[in-house]
Formats: sequence, structure tokens, C-alpha cells
Amino acid sequence: MKALLPLICLLTVSAAVMAAEKPDVLVIIADQWSPRFVSWDNPQVRTPHLDRLAKEGMIFDACYTTSPVCMPARVSLLTGLYPHNAGHSLWGNAQNYAPDPADAPMFRDIQRAGLTTAQIGKTHWFSAGSIREKFGNAREFFSAVGLDHVEDISGPPDSVNARDAYARHLQKQGLLEKVAGDLHDRYVKWEFEPRASVVQPPDYHDFVTTGLAVDFIKAQPKGKPLCLVVSLHSPHPPLDAPGDYATMYDPEKLTLPANVPEKYLREGHAMNHASTRRLLANYLGKISLVDDNVGRLAEALKARGTWEQALVCFTSDHGEMMGSHGHLTKGRFYEESARVPLFVRWPGHVKAGRSKTPVQMMDVYPTIVEAVGGELSPGRFARSLLPVATGRKERVRPVAVSEIGNTPPLRIMARDERFKYWADEQREYLFDLENDPLEQQDLAGVPEHLETLNRMREKLLVHLRTTQVNAAEGYKNKVQRMREAEADGKPGARKKKGKSKPEE
Repeated sequence: MKALLPLICLLTVSAAVMAAEKPDVLVIIADQWSPRFVSWDNPQVRTPHLDRLAKEGMIFDACYTTSPVCMPARVSLLTGLYPHNAGHSLWGNAQNYAPDPADAPMFRDIQRAGLTTAQIGKTHWFSAGSIREKFGNAREFFSAVGLDHVEDISGPPDSVNARDAYARHLQKQGLLEKVAGDLHDRYVKWEFEPRASVVQPPDYHDFVTTGLAVDFIKAQPKGKPLCLVVSLHSPHPPLDAPGDYATMYDPEKLTLPANVPEKYLREGHAMNHASTRRLLANYLGKISLVDDNVGRLAEALKARGTWEQALVCFTSDHGEMMGSHGHLTKGRFYEESARVPLFVRWPGHVKAGRSKTPVQMMDVYPTIVEAVGGELSPGRFARSLLPVATGRKERVRPVAVSEIGNTPPLRIMARDERFKYWADEQREYLFDLENDPLEQQDLAGVPEHLETLNRMREKLLVHLRTTQVNAAEGYKNKVQRMREAEADGKPGARKKKGKSKPEE
């Protein structure tokens, strides 16, 4: 036993050193954040915490969601697959869906690398009915996908029957019925009506969610790295920025992108520039609210002592049109809806700068796995961004793709480093994002751009041909297997009398 003690001590020290070398990982996912409203591009946006982090890392200016609605985008991050992939096939929000945990290995891959895994906030990977049918309860599902800790907090509660952590907080404060009534009224009338929340910031959805995340960080042993995904609801409607956030931005001083028409109609509401600026002011208030909560998370990691080595990824599941092209909400392939903010910050590893190479929001998953020294599950189509972020490569894929639809023909988009192409139920679109970043001139019907149109069609076709789940991948026919067994001299390999090789 005495002879074994030095070896045991060496192994213990080695394990501690390996754990210390792995960074803490913080992933912040906002909901419905338009890439038009990031402080590093738009000076009227006030997000000092995010701005500082973005400047310390690599900003990806051409990051696209795999689908411009919540559920399929979030499932793609969990699975590393596109909506069109077999076993996934989720092209929009669904009322009876849950991914197979076998197809959702993100947290398991991180877990196997030695990190504690957690998600706090909105998951939106499944419907409650499908989970009850397949797993009995959500906890079994979360365990199966590899989460050590989870607080699943849906969008703000809209009834007194809500049972998540935020609803319990409101119940304890005597605010649940007040908030539920207010939200019910907003959703029935119009969730884009801009008016302050009925609660102050400390009792607001994202503040409570962030508080739970801070508590989780404080409770974790310092000897083991963690991967924490904090999924906040803002700036997703309703436009109910709380307290001072509701008045932080003066609508009269805001400017709109040039692709917002002077007049447009949305859900029976006659909109113009003045009314759109009022919406935007509240929306930006919610963006600044998210930023302050990012600051709280950073302070928690600083107190833990791991901030200077921490890997931080910030993104959103999809964007928000906010009046561009006469639209509100998401679900479209215009830049405001399909493109999302993304930066990766990892001191000492990731270069500070910006990249215009096409990437996908789901690429956050393999980026984390590579950073923590893990092994990516086979069959994933997401790609690590570290080769670009560290300067080893200029790109990891030729095009970024987004998909959506619930009736055929399903809609699909492809964007390379300059052009964006998509096809919907009726026609095709082509935009030169280098010369027309606001997508105001559709080139699909311009004869001079037919060659470009055909080239983008071909790129999309190649993408679809190379991103199919193939259960036959790696197959070896029987003859090949028998010959390999014979050559390896494996026990049980059958030898034919008088023949050196088996017959064809």
C-alpha cells in the first residue's frame, strides 16, 4: 500500500492540474436580438459590458441561426444538426416535439471533458406533452442530455398555474397574479405595445434568472470547471422593459435603418417612423437590461477567480425585424431576423478582431468542446470556431444556412461571404450584402446576375448533399471485413482450405 501512495498522489495531482487547465465556460443566449442593435456597430445602443467583452474577443459578423424561430434554433445548438437532418426535422416551433437525447450530445460531450454542466433560463427544446409521453418528466430528459443542473424558466408566466422558478419568486413576493394578468393582457391585445412592466427590475424575469445563475456559480467547487448556459428572455416581446429601462432611450433621438418604410401595417396596427421608434426605445431598454445582467455574471466569475481564463460566448437564437421591410417579429431570412450577434472571448487563446466568414449559431457547441479538450460526438454538422478565432483558418464552412416552414415547399437560405440567396413558397431572392447590406435591391430577376444566382443555387445544393445524416457511413462489405479479419489474424477468422483469401 505504501508503494502505491506516490502513484495515487501523482494521479490526484495530475487530475487537479488537468482540471485547472480547462476554462470555465459561460454561454449567454439572448432571445430575439437583432444584429442591427449591437453597440460595436450602432453607437445609439448602450451595452458597455457586452461591448467590452466583444472587443476582448472575436466578433463574427456573419453568424446565422439555423432557423429564424426559437425552438429549432435552440435544438440545433443542443444537437449540432440542421433542422433538415433525420432525427431532428424541426423546421419551426412545434407543439408536440422533443429531440431524442441520443441526437442531443452537447452537454454530454462537455460533461465527459470533466466540466459541471448547467443551463439556467429558457430551454425551449420540447413541448411538455411530448416529454410526459417519452420520459415521464422533464428531469429525466435533462439528465439524459447531460445536464448536472437545470432551472428551466420559460417565457414570462402568463397564468397563475406557472410552476417554474420565476413564478415561485413572484408568488413569494405576492406579484404572480399581477404579472400574469398584465402579460395576458399584452399577448391578447398586442405584445409589441411599448409600456413599462408592472414590476421593478429586481422582480423582472431576466434579473431573477440571472440571480439564480449567480447563485449557481457561487455554489460550485473551485477545483472543478463549469459550463453554464444562461438563457435570457429579453429583448423578446412583450415590450415591457421595467423601471428606468423603459425610459432609458428617448424615441425622438433614435434613428432607424433606411429599410424601415415610412408607413406599414402590422396586425391591424398602422405603423410609421414615430411609432416604430417608440417600439425600438423599449426594445433597446430590454437590451441594456440584458447587458447589466451580463455584468452580474462577469462579477460572479471574477469572485470565483476564473474570469481571466474564462471562455465566454454571447449570441441569440434569432433576430427581430423591428420595422425593417415593413415587418415585426422574426421568421424571415432578412438580416434582421436570420442573422444573430456572436462573439467568442477567451483571453490568451482567441484573437481580438472581427471575422466576416459565414458561421452558424450552433457552432458554439463544438467551439466549447474543443476549448475544454473534449471529443465531439460523431455525425455533427456544427463546426468549432476556434480555428478562425485563433487565426489558424479563415473559414470553417463555405456557406451558412437557415431553414423554416411548416408546409411544403419549405423555405431555405444560403449566405456565402458576399451574397445571400433564398427561396420561399413562391420565388427566389438574391442580395449582394457587400454593396446592399440593407437588402433593398433584389437581384434574383436581374439578367446580369444569373450566373451568381446559379452559383448560389449550386452552393446550397452541395450543402444539402453534404449535411445529410448517413447511417451507412463507414460501412464495409462482408468481403472486406473477412479479408481484414484474415490479415489481422483475429481469433475466429475462418480460413478456407486451399485458398489464401475468401471468395468474392
